[in-house]
Amino acid sequence: MRRDFKREAVESQEQRRTFPLAVGTAWGDSCRVSFWSFLRPPPLDPKLKVVGSTAIFQDCNRQELETLKLYLHERHYLAGEIVFDEGEDGEGVYIVVSGKFQATRKGMLKKKNLGEILPGECFGEIALLKSTPRLATVVAEEPSVAFAMFRSELERLADARPRLGFKVAVQVARLMSSRLHRFLEGHTDSSILS
Repeated sequence: MRRDFKREAVESQEQRRTFPLAVGTAWGDSCRVSFWSFLRPPPLDPKLKVVGSTAIFQDCNRQELETLKLYLHERHYLAGEIVFDEGEDGEGVYIVVSGKFQATRKGMLKKKNLGEILPGECFGEIALLKSTPRLATVVAEEPSVAFAMFRSELERLADARPRLGFKVAVQVARLMSSRLHRFLEGHTDSSILS
């Protein structure tokens, strides 16, 4: 019988790629586990992926997002539930993870619809830097989840991780500047929300 050296070489390479570790299961079965799978970090939490896609946190790397998780508070809202009312003191920013929110502002005769806020967007960022009255009322249109980060949390973050705190504060300032610029140009779409 002829030996197939080419096939043996390929099999040998495959054996080197996987660490010959037999992992037992509760039923007594075993399977091969790649050595490199132990070195790979676990997948990033899907909610943190959404947070990382927002304008404020888009420059944060994986380690910074994991750190930010300690300063974010997950909030669940029912359809029709008010997040905050126009005129009340602002305490922080909200990052939409799932669901949909509606922003409105009081008008002369009726409420003015400012637009919808969808996953990956944030609102209320002015309050992250300074306590000012809210400029709009925000209500959940459907069951929704948002992360809240309060001013006191940003201050704690800045004390514990100055570079990350500075990075977040700069991104908030850039977002506010961009929204102000769009407002001054006469745009009235939902991207001008606070």
